[in-house]
Amino acid sequence: MGALNSVGLWTIIGLLGVAVPIIIHLLYRKHRRQTDWAAMELLRKALVTRSGQVKIEDLLILVLRCLALALLALALMRITLDSKSVIGEERIGMVVAIDASYSMNHGLNSRFADAVEKAREIFEGTAKEGDPVSIVLMSSRPEILLRSARYDPVQVKTILDELDGAGPNSLNLETNIELLDELVAELKTPGKEVFLITDAQEMDWAELPPAAQDSLENLQENANVFVVPAVNDGEDNLAIESLNYTWGSLRKSGEARFTALVRNTGRSSEEGATLEFSIDDTLTKRVAVGSLAAGESRPIEFTTQFEKAGNVSLRAELSNDQLADDNVRHAVARIRPGIQVLLLEGDIENAVGNRSGGYYAKVALSPQDSDEEEGVVVNEIDPADFALEKLNDYDVVVMNNVLTVSSSTAKRLKRFVTEGGGLIVFAGDRVEASAYNQSLGTAGEGILPAELGEVSSSETEEGWSMEAAKSDHLLARLTARYPEKLLDAIRITKQIEATPTENGEVLITSQSGNPVLISRSTGSGTVLLFTTSASKRWNNLPREPLYAILLQQAVTMLTSDPDRLQLTVGSDASLPLTKREAGEFVSLLSPGAEEAEEIRVIQNGDQLAAPVALTRQGIYEIKAESDKPGVAIAANVNASESNVRVVESAILTNTLDPTGVRVIRGEGSMSQAIKKERRGSELSQRLLLAALIVFILQSILARRFTNRINREDTKDLSATLQMSQVAAARRS
Repeated sequence: MGALNSVGLWTIIGLLGVAVPIIIHLLYRKHRRQTDWAAMELLRKALVTRSGQVKIEDLLILVLRCLALALLALALMRITLDSKSVIGEERIGMVVAIDASYSMNHGLNSRFADAVEKAREIFEGTAKEGDPVSIVLMSSRPEILLRSARYDPVQVKTILDELDGAGPNSLNLETNIELLDELVAELKTPGKEVFLITDAQEMDWAELPPAAQDSLENLQENANVFVVPAVNDGEDNLAIESLNYTWGSLRKSGEARFTALVRNTGRSSEEGATLEFSIDDTLTKRVAVGSLAAGESRPIEFTTQFEKAGNVSLRAELSNDQLADDNVRHAVARIRPGIQVLLLEGDIENAVGNRSGGYYAKVALSPQDSDEEEGVVVNEIDPADFALEKLNDYDVVVMNNVLTVSSSTAKRLKRFVTEGGGLIVFAGDRVEASAYNQSLGTAGEGILPAELGEVSSSETEEGWSMEAAKSDHLLARLTARYPEKLLDAIRITKQIEATPTENGEVLITSQSGNPVLISRSTGSGTVLLFTTSASKRWNNLPREPLYAILLQQAVTMLTSDPDRLQLTVGSDASLPLTKREAGEFVSLLSPGAEEAEEIRVIQNGDQLAAPVALTRQGIYEIKAESDKPGVAIAANVNASESNVRVVESAILTNTLDPTGVRVIRGEGSMSQAIKKERRGSELSQRLLLAALIVFILQSILARRFTNRINREDTKDLSATLQMSQVAAARRS
């Protein structure tokens, strides 16, 4: 509870007012004259009962008169119910937070421009020079423009004038509220206010997550928190949600397919948009998107051939609409001149016609058994000769039914994978699960995606069918698109039981519920584990078309995974490097930059990396130097921020009611609305009404009691005089 007028002054005035009827009452008693008269002794006894009643009536009237004056004083003090309401001329510290996520760029007259104007009005209409103020741009990378500085109108105007648009980041509500709480704690003023100026997107504000609700409640305990919606008239938008590699060869002269997913994130249907695909900034294809209903998405594919090896940049771009930030999506494809595979063959051909798993793997990877430079070359060796091989000469290592893995082999494999190599492990009847867990599992180098167990056999000769797991992984998507009839023809009779590790991702499962294919990323590389054999001893996979498709796509993914080379704007990345040294400087070319920036190489766990802050969307590239390979990644906006639908003010008010946060709607003057909210729930009118009622009540009672005295038939002159004095005192 607070008061808008001076508490001290009006408390003194109120006490003086209450004292008036008490003083009159005491003066009346003090000036009473008592005369001893023998004849009155008999009358005194008769008046004892009446005198007690008179005293009670006098006390009741006195209390009512004091209460009326006290209520009048409280009304003039302008009492408020809100304990954080601004009292009188108190100083007010303000934190003004502007939503700077890219959805605020929506519209010709953008939401961000409206937010800046609202911030300007808040400062100009309600801030006082000298009071501490802070200005924050809220996003996944919040930026403090002014921190607990004395309010200077010229300085604040300059800061706001320089804001010409929101950045490419998304909004992390919880992180920003924590920052605002920190800024509020720095304000050393009796009154504290926080203004969150946002477009109130449905994804953030329709249903507050428990963490965000708790953060807002904590912030509200320390300051008056106001949400100020900043919106424009439209809620229409088309966005490219993803640009993914679908299938094909990512080698020189190879052909590959990419898919752009276009979604209508607005409230009404859209049509007439076009989508353009570019390779290294050269337009290769333009297609019509067609009609899309609200919320509907459509995958649009394009196929391209790569004429040269190296990093190739891809871009999909929509025609202009109300929000430009999500109309572009970037990807990077690492095109190889050829792929070198080292096959460790552990199978023993114990019967005529019973081919080894290595044989089927080589046929699947090199159908024409070609050693061409642009193809896949498989070098098969005995596992005992692994120590003689230089792993730098290979892109992928395949282990087929290898008996055990020594500690030295495990260390070499871990380093190979960490530095960007790919490892494929096939189970089989010769695999010792405990030895694998000890060397490559969590007890050893920790690169296996699962802990291996016992061999499990199907109870029927038919075996188990196979299905794709719910995953966005390339190999899971590929299996999910495979014709159901052909997928059902694949049968597995044996497999090693596997329990995925924390970082393991199940891509394919069998009817038994046991994983068939599990993936795990380690450093810059990936490990794939097949829990069944590469030969026909445990399944019929090698004779099915899916086998070759899976292996070819697995090798392509392990050597050049475009999806893995896509990161999100607003995050920090560590670009993995090889053949470098910690402390060495490399040249980083960022999107839109005219000159390269020098970045120091650091040791990041088991690998060397270049730390990069992804502040803009586009391609970030470290150029290759002689024998030192380069690296490139694509930074894209967070697709979830493309949802431009907003929460209506009335619904937003209901959502925020439990937190105590108030919504200032756009009708009328912003400054007047804020000043009104500052006063809280003022009780002046109610207190004035109560004072009037009490005053009328005491008047009625005083008149009633006095009239009753006047009507009484008292023959004694002294008693009559005494009652007349009481009546006169009551009328005063």
